Amino acid sequence: MTANPLVIVLHGPSGVGKDSVIEALRARTGIHRATSSTTRAPRDNERHGIDYYFLSKQEFLRKVEAGEFAEHAVVYGDLKGLERSEIEGPLARGEDVIIRTDVQGARTWRERLEGALFIFLMAEDREALRARLIERGSEDGESLARRIAELEEELSDVENNDYVVVNHHGRLDASVDEIAAIIARERQETGRPAPRLRD
Repeated sequence: MTANPLVIVLHGPSGVGKDSVIEALRARTGIHRATSSTTRAPRDNERHGIDYYFLSKQEFLRKVEAGEFAEHAVVYGDLKGLERSEIEGPLARGEDVIIRTDVQGARTWRERLEGALFIFLMAEDREALRARLIERGSEDGESLARRIAELEEELSDVENNDYVVVNHHGRLDASVDEIAAIIARERQETGRPAPRLRD
């Protein structure tokens, strides 16, 4: 619990380690991870309500119509979005919230979310990112090629963030230390407006 809760938007290229960083940060600080909803099928290691809320297209569209999403978009042919309750609920309880997204999502959140803190997670260099994507083995050839092609668009957004954290291979704890220190420092910042969703 904190008297001045923050919303942190963490993004960066595919394969940079966003999920690993967030899980380690959650274990250390108890930060609430805002869980997105999607209409795509779960991968083998994904769990409903933890990695994503896996919804049918009909249920997703019903929630859109009811105004339950803070943002939503078509991502790689599937519907994906974040419900307002995933942000507003924890904030009302005084909890910090972290949102994991991509460059498209970060641009949307800059328009939709006042007072958020934007952190760009980066690997050592472009070649390290390409190697991580290939090593991950979770993408088919077409998807892998698309993600590598989109790498430059992700990297072009670096300057639009409050912080850039380099997640060196094999040094996860150092990245988590840095982000935890950023959160602690920003929590003391009196000039930052309280985070809130714009209507």
